[in-house]
Amino acid sequence: MKKLFLTLAFLVTGLLAMQAQTTALVTYEGGYFVKNGEEWTEYRPAHKTGVWSKYKQYGEDDTFYYVKNKKCLLAIPKLYKDKIFIDRDKGKKNWEVVYNTLSVHLRCPDSDGLFYSYRNHRKEHSEWDGYYVRDNLTWREYRPRMKSGVWAEFKQTGENERFFILSSSHNTVQIPKTTEDDIIILQNDNKNWRGGYAIEAIYDKSANYDYNFYFNNLEKGGKVAAPAKQCRISFDRKGNIQVVYNGKHHDLTYQNVYIDFYKVTDDIQQTAIVISINEKNKIWLLSPYRAMVDCQKLGKKMFFTGGDNAKAFTEVNHLLESKSFEIF
Repeated sequence: MKKLFLTLAFLVTGLLAMQAQTTALVTYEGGYFVKNGEEWTEYRPAHKTGVWSKYKQYGEDDTFYYVKNKKCLLAIPKLYKDKIFIDRDKGKKNWEVVYNTLSVHLRCPDSDGLFYSYRNHRKEHSEWDGYYVRDNLTWREYRPRMKSGVWAEFKQTGENERFFILSSSHNTVQIPKTTEDDIIILQNDNKNWRGGYAIEAIYDKSANYDYNFYFNNLEKGGKVAAPAKQCRISFDRKGNIQVVYNGKHHDLTYQNVYIDFYKVTDDIQQTAIVISINEKNKIWLLSPYRAMVDCQKLGKKMFFTGGDNAKAFTEVNHLLESKSFEIF
């Protein structure tokens, strides 16, 4: 038990390398690398808008990822204390340090904690460029040129079709779900909205959905089946739904969304938002904190519990009650 506790502590602080990563973010002074499966993308916001270079991963060990393109080989570290190396001779193992690593973020294959990078519209202030790392409902902002480590931390307090809404003791931030919108900031002291930060890249599976409901646990047969793993139910207004649990993403389509009564006992009924996959398979959003999945493909009668999605729940309820919810 002590060994397990220590291992988890290292994972939380980012000091332990993890195998079989599908996503990763490694930053250095002036830029960063994003891993998406075997594909790697490098960004240098001060020098170029958009992608600077692309690489293909050809190997890894306990300490480094090894990537290559037509120009060079790179060794990208799994620990922030190691440096980033380059082999300009492509295979002759003439490794030399090319960057000092600022931070490393590794994510397990079942995680939704992915990355949103941004740049300041004023090029003379490129030191303000940075990125957000989302971990369920906790968001952390990084500005590597201004500070080593976390710049600010937020809690996600809501969302709508276009934005995630984050709050801290200093301000409220709206993070767009697509690159078409800018980041919007509301300072708590003067209540004035201001923008100025363009989203450059989004690596987030849930950003494609209009409404996301997050839960802490999965209960089945009266037992917690998947403790400490994220459970998520997401759907858009076009008939698409994604259910996440046990480290897997299940993509489905649904026929309708409506308000109905869920029979708790013979004497008790509870108002619920119903997502109808078909006549026999349904997902019931019973409250901001609880949902029941009754779908043969996903697993009969599973309860997702421990959510905190009051704003999204209220928004969907309002849309249904006003008859403005349409499936295109």
